[in-house]
Amino acid sequence: MQFSKAIASLLYKHDCVTIPNFGSFIINDSNAKYVDSENKFYPPGRYVSFNPLIKSNDGLLANYISSKKNISYDDALRKIKSKVLKWKTILNQEVLYIQGIGEFIVNDSENIVFTADKNSNFSKQTYGLRPINVQPLENRVLTYNQKTLEKYKSLNGKKKTESLPAPLKSAAIFIVILVSTYFINLNYQETVFKNEFEKNKVERANSIDRLEKAIFNLGELPAVTVTIESNPVQSFHIIAGAFSSSVNADRLVSSLVKKGYKSTKFPKNMDGLIRVTFGSFTTKENAVVALRSIRDNENRYAWILTKTNH
Repeated sequence: MQFSKAIASLLYKHDCVTIPNFGSFIINDSNAKYVDSENKFYPPGRYVSFNPLIKSNDGLLANYISSKKNISYDDALRKIKSKVLKWKTILNQEVLYIQGIGEFIVNDSENIVFTADKNSNFSKQTYGLRPINVQPLENRVLTYNQKTLEKYKSLNGKKKTESLPAPLKSAAIFIVILVSTYFINLNYQETVFKNEFEKNKVERANSIDRLEKAIFNLGELPAVTVTIESNPVQSFHIIAGAFSSSVNADRLVSSLVKKGYKSTKFPKNMDGLIRVTFGSFTTKENAVVALRSIRDNENRYAWILTKTNH
């Protein structure tokens, strides 16, 4: 397994992926923008940055590699350590490039400088959208000879309005079509959302109408199904560890329960891992307070998993 693919896969699902003893890749949301120096429109999305100060192992990458390669957690940590040593060796001599993520250099102050791959967008919603190159119109100074100027003056006397030359018209139309096509694509999801919202409003109104008719019908009441959408509720879980083996997960749950924690475990996720919790909370504030205590006294690699229940 390539480490670059493992990191990229995790960045689609998580806001932060830490490489132990190296640093953390952090996802940032970005709106559509135009970069004047590059003459490019960049789509909205989730782009990566790098923080060299956050490098304590959080278990995320090691658990992922352990699951994918069917090896132990400790073996996965050893592979990560070996890869980090190779990266640091390369950085001491030249530019380090991680495919699909970006490149690293060491500047004159001996600090690591990261430049993200601008073609890598870690948003599932805008996946596949690429930057659009826009060629600006050059400013041209037109020169005319005396005969041309006299002809222009005679035509100008007959016409009160002057239209753009044909080449400029074509260029302007091309730019308008190019930019319009780009932003139509950007607004596609918003349009789909609005259509779904209006559709739900109609269905909700029809349900209410059927219900009113049923209430005032003196005969047999027809069966009416009313669907009420509830607001999503978030829950916050402090993760103690993640295992591919259910036996190991059960052992940790049992150990934490004996220590007084309200430990539970989740079913296997898409990566084949069973997550074990110290406990669960209904507010993020309470979860953060508990996490600080757990990191100080129990497990400094514990982290918070946020789940949204509809």
